[in-house]
Amino acid sequence: MAEPGEPLTERELEILRYVAAGLSNKEIAHRLYISTNTVKVHLRNIFTKLEVVSRTEAAMLAVRQGWVSIAEVRLAPEEEGAAEAEIPISPIPAAEMPAVVAEPPLPWFYRIVLVVAALIAIGAAVLAWPRPLPSAPAAAGLLPSRSETAAPGVGLSPASRWVERAQMPTRRAWLAVVTWERQLLAIAGETPEGVTGAVEVYDLLADTWTRRASKPTPVAYASAALLGKRVFVPGGCTDDGTALSVVEVYDPAADRWTTAAPLPRPICGYALAVYGDWLYVFGGTDGTQYLDVTYRYDPKADRWEERAPMPVAQALAAAATLGDEIYIVGGYQSGEERTICAVYNPAKNAWSACPSLTLPRGGLGLVSLAGQLYAVGGGGWGGYLGFNERYDPTQARWTAVETPLLGRWQGAGVTVVDLTLYAVGGYGDDYLSLNLSFEPLPFRIFIPATER
Repeated sequence: MAEPGEPLTERELEILRYVAAGLSNKEIAHRLYISTNTVKVHLRNIFTKLEVVSRTEAAMLAVRQGWVSIAEVRLAPEEEGAAEAEIPISPIPAAEMPAVVAEPPLPWFYRIVLVVAALIAIGAAVLAWPRPLPSAPAAAGLLPSRSETAAPGVGLSPASRWVERAQMPTRRAWLAVVTWERQLLAIAGETPEGVTGAVEVYDLLADTWTRRASKPTPVAYASAALLGKRVFVPGGCTDDGTALSVVEVYDPAADRWTTAAPLPRPICGYALAVYGDWLYVFGGTDGTQYLDVTYRYDPKADRWEERAPMPVAQALAAAATLGDEIYIVGGYQSGEERTICAVYNPAKNAWSACPSLTLPRGGLGLVSLAGQLYAVGGGGWGGYLGFNERYDPTQARWTAVETPLLGRWQGAGVTVVDLTLYAVGGYGDDYLSLNLSFEPLPFRIFIPATER
């Protein structure tokens, strides 16, 4: 009987590597010439020894321990009954094996038909081969283009607990998404036709989308935040990759756009967070270099001020407020994604470190939910991502959380309504219009006792 903490055997390590590579139980059994039930028994022992409960967690731990490389991770959906007891499978006696009878060769005219059909199929495949998509605004090469995205294409996981909602009318990535009165506002972003200023609003109760007044300046690589009753969208990149300093402000109740004081410098690909009555912008690029800047915006004075710089200059990180601190996670610099986790204390105007992500992520979303952080998506330039991550500050560690999309998934808009996480759009092997929700915490219904 396996015990927690016990070292893995050579066979168990072999099976764990196959699991991390995305092979199913049946495929592993075929590779090792064993039954699928034997694979299940090995997995049960692996889960017990590693003290994990899923293939995803096991693979993540294998990456941490250096047993597999990040590039090897291609998780298959979780299989039911992975830890069931072994059921012996009796081999079929050779005498009972069906005889193999050689087929006579096909007549010559059938061969011609098959050759013609094959040529037609090849021609159709050539015509249907996907054409190159427009490149994302690259800010003078400092942000990734589509050609730099080399990981396998995105795929919807059939075993995921994420729920598909009504799809966004405009498929796009690098958009800004914010919550307003139990509605999601999807603002700007990049579409297959280029950068847009489109504003679309999702009603959670009706499960429908409506169109609102477009943002005056179309941008991508921008974020949005709600301050009071207004939505602020600083900077962003234009269609030719130029970084902007303009700050446009949307009033959802009036469906009207205005402007606020511009950023101290043009920025796109930054991280954005709200703390108290202030708006904070972290890092990004101005089109000529990566930035380590921290800017704070005071809406009452309509003024920006510079604060303590980040520990590292980078773009495409994500930020979220948790308690009295702001966490900045992941990022992208010079073709590489980052595992960085840094903590900014607004009261002290000081930085500290936090445990790094398990896998590098750039272009991710980060939200705070029930006292924990959820890192969603990101990645695709440096490797394949098969899970999201959750950070528990009480344990100071990241753990695996299931993802709705397997493969790369960058530039989605991520937000929270009550205890539900929403992820909208993004880029996989194409621009996405997906609208997905996830409830990480089980519902608990309390019925008060009554005296009789």
